[in-house]
Amino acid sequence: MEGRKLRCTQQVVVVIRHLRRKKEYSQEYMAAHLDISQNAYSKLETGKIPMTVDRLCEVARILDIPPTDLLAEVNLSQ
Repeated sequence: MEGRKLRCTQQVVVVIRHLRRKKEYSQEYMAAHLDISQNAYSKLETGKIPMTVDRLCEVARILDIPPTDLLAEVNLSQ
């Protein structure tokens, strides 16, 4: 189960990174809007620290998309 959780997290952070870059938002921009350091945001976006549901919703709000869109890309069959 732990391996699957990590794969899901990795898939979500890849989607977040892609959308952030598409909107041309820097990690600094995201971090400022989340009221965290750029280093902490980088760790979130690389999956080095866990992304809570609350944080996922905050990220989705900044990216101006429904949180479900971030999860829609997750392939649970992997």
